[in-house]
Amino acid sequence: MTRRRQGYLAIAALQLGAAGMLSSSAAAQTTVGQCHLASFGGSAADPCQKGQDLFAFIVPQVGVAVSAGNPVLGEGGTMGGWGKRALSVRVSAVEGYLPENSLPITTTLSPAPGDFGAKRTYIPVPSADMAVGLFSGVPAGLTNIGGIDALLGVTYVPQASEGTFRIKPSGSSFALSYGVRVGALQESSVVPGLSISYMRRKLPTENIGYTPGNDTLNVNNIAITSNTWRLVASKRIAVVGLAAGIGRDEIEGTSSMEGVVNESISGFPLRSAVTLSDVRTKAKRNTAFLNASFGISAVRVVGEYGWSSAGTIENTVNQFGGRRANEGYRYGSLGLTVRF
Repeated sequence: MTRRRQGYLAIAALQLGAAGMLSSSAAAQTTVGQCHLASFGGSAADPCQKGQDLFAFIVPQVGVAVSAGNPVLGEGGTMGGWGKRALSVRVSAVEGYLPENSLPITTTLSPAPGDFGAKRTYIPVPSADMAVGLFSGVPAGLTNIGGIDALLGVTYVPQASEGTFRIKPSGSSFALSYGVRVGALQESSVVPGLSISYMRRKLPTENIGYTPGNDTLNVNNIAITSNTWRLVASKRIAVVGLAAGIGRDEIEGTSSMEGVVNESISGFPLRSAVTLSDVRTKAKRNTAFLNASFGISAVRVVGEYGWSSAGTIENTVNQFGGRRANEGYRYGSLGLTVRF
């Protein structure tokens, strides 16, 4: 499997998790429909438990992948007036841990726990973001106060498949983001930039298939949205720039699940259909990040390093190679920012 395809499938696994149980440092809100098993015997306990454990383990990484850090790499203050723009093209990578073992699904009366394992995987998310100046703010000495920018973005996830996982967009492979940034201080030769921003980020709506053996698990119409708040300060001296920020991510997810479990009882084949409808989730996480940039004139190469804090640890029936659900995760970005 190529690194690119592995990364895209990692995004698929993240979205698979995001459809289910979210947890955070604050109380998570998760509502699901009933999990049903259509057969003459058996129980939906195992497929539902495996689905929920996968969700609980993977979903905290979704917020990190979607939200990243600075809304526009290397930028801390506002643009400084109507029509001024900055375009940032980046690839963000989350140091995630994804299940590596394919566990069978059964219809026994109680869950059959196993170890999914956990393989370190750097999860890339390509995106482009733009800030457009709307208002320069009110002059105050060597700076301006109250400048306003519009924020726009786009995230890309393609179709891919490998082994037991399959990801296919239910519509476009692109998803749009939008937001606003308000400046507390406009960066000048002696004053640093300082701003607060809000951005609503999304991943494309996806359908994901998981096929261990002759069983199938399909998660349909997965919609993941992250509402991000950021407080960022920045200062550029000659060709070097630094920015640092903190923030809060509010993650929302909706989806449904269906699957088929094929077993043999006393020599007779039994085909059972499992459904889990109307999954809705919300959670909150904190983040902090640093940016460093280098460039001449309006073009800058920017690197970002960030940390998304752990939330309340989830107890799962199935194991993940010693990793726990909802731990903290590191992330980084590398991109190019152009002012024009």
